[in-house]
Amino acid sequence: MEELPDSAWIFAGSVIAALIILFSGWLQQKISRASTVSGYRQKWIQDMRKAFAKYMDELEHLSDMASSSLESNHSFGAHLAVLGDTQPVRKLRNYLRLYTNPGEQEHLDLLEEAKSLEEFLTGTERRNLELNHYEHRRDELTRRFQGILKEEWDRVKMGELRWQVRRYWRRKTNQSS
Repeated sequence: MEELPDSAWIFAGSVIAALIILFSGWLQQKISRASTVSGYRQKWIQDMRKAFAKYMDELEHLSDMASSSLESNHSFGAHLAVLGDTQPVRKLRNYLRLYTNPGEQEHLDLLEEAKSLEEFLTGTERRNLELNHYEHRRDELTRRFQGILKEEWDRVKMGELRWQVRRYWRRKTNQSS
């Protein structure tokens, strides 16, 4: 058996070293990108939390105005000034819309429920306006929002690939049951 010349071993070693350097550069780039995305996602979560808190404050203000409406046989929305009164809550809902992902059904459901809750407050006659029903729906809206944030925090903690695999697995197991 013929032995390889020293130059072949040197060449093989050089190729292996180059491959290791390329792989480590690629890995470092992936880690750096994941870290950057994670930081932006954390900031997005904090900003969305602040926007939702402001929205909920305005929703409470709208609830107070609707429940103290003077005429019990009319809805709050029947008054001429209602557009001006509801403008802050609509503005903040639109602001939330900019923070949400239109490709995520949970986000779309959150915005739809927020709009429905606003319509409940403005469109229900005062005598039929049951604040405990409003409070239940408000709490459910908050739970939905917290669920979205929890999912996003899991995405940050687990990393994008592991999170996507887990999400896919959950959807498949939920569909089969």
